[in-house]
Amino acid sequence: MTQAPSYPNRTGWFLKFCECMLAAIGILSVLMMPIETLPNSFWVKYGQYGQYILPVLGGIALLGGISYSIVWHRRERAGQIDGGLRHAWLQAIIRYWLAFEISTYGFAKIMKTQFSTPNYRLDMALSDLNGFQLTWYYYSYSYTLAVIIALFQIGGSCLLLFRRTTLLGVMILLPVMVNIMFINIFYNIAAGAFFNSVMFTLGLMLFLFLDIDKLKRAFLDLVDRLPPIPAGRVPWLKNGARLLPVAMAFVTILVLIKTHPNEKVLAGTWKVESLTRNGQSVPTNSWQTDTVAWNRVYFAGRQGVAFSPNPYRYKPAESWRGDYEFDSTTNKLTIFFERKAGQSYDTMQATVANRTAKAMTLQGKLLRDTYAMKLTRLR
Repeated sequence: MTQAPSYPNRTGWFLKFCECMLAAIGILSVLMMPIETLPNSFWVKYGQYGQYILPVLGGIALLGGISYSIVWHRRERAGQIDGGLRHAWLQAIIRYWLAFEISTYGFAKIMKTQFSTPNYRLDMALSDLNGFQLTWYYYSYSYTLAVIIALFQIGGSCLLLFRRTTLLGVMILLPVMVNIMFINIFYNIAAGAFFNSVMFTLGLMLFLFLDIDKLKRAFLDLVDRLPPIPAGRVPWLKNGARLLPVAMAFVTILVLIKTHPNEKVLAGTWKVESLTRNGQSVPTNSWQTDTVAWNRVYFAGRQGVAFSPNPYRYKPAESWRGDYEFDSTTNKLTIFFERKAGQSYDTMQATVANRTAKAMTLQGKLLRDTYAMKLTRLR
């Protein structure tokens, strides 16, 4: 019978500190969770003190981790204690804390208490949504995706509860948590969610570090059972072939950019200050019954152009969409409008005049009608 390897009698101080701090954060976080069940009247009265919870929590965990790890390290060096059992307890606390917290987020997704978007936000303009609101709107679109993410979180958390499957649980959860952490950073999600995602990621990385030897044996010392492909008479050709797929990918995108330049001169949202059709002025309120009484023009470079009658928000069904080509040297503009039936285009040949960064005049002909528009840039 093979005997299990024993834990090292002595370990570095930094490892002790990381375990102590993460275990302290885990214990304090669990103890603080009941405050989320307090009634709204409590938060109305004492909500202004909520901003101090995270700094106090982090400060206590940091000071506690430093103090206990120093005492532990000194006593271990003096031969007064065997640190193996302490490592076992602290790592168990961290594993159980991670399993509890991450699976909580998983069940929240399944029970629809996370990624829920208020109905009033569905009627907001997309440009008015902040990063947090955009993220929640995006993930709330598909309940199936939310359930899949939740199953990864719950399944990985269950694996953390057993020593033998801890590394497998880490391999499942770490990509999920790193992605969540980056979303929290770059989309300005709430401070509490950001703090939790960072702590969860650090906790998972701790267990990844503890099993680094296993990972080296699995990925770096792997023996290839296939015979090597001969390099032939040119040894460097084999290494060059390894770079070829990546180089080809770069060149492909570069060619697409060069052959389809992103026109930036007109790009933006323009307000139609005045519209004349066949020499007659079109009232601004005509858009309710006239689909060519345009009030907004959106030039979006490679993503085309849209002429919208609605002055308040863009609706694809009532707007004219298409592609365009603009020559800034001659100020000639050609717009290829998609027909509602879809199979062909109606073309507008136009001229841009009096063009500045903030305003311009557009004159052109579409089908049998002539148009003249004065535009001012909104953004």
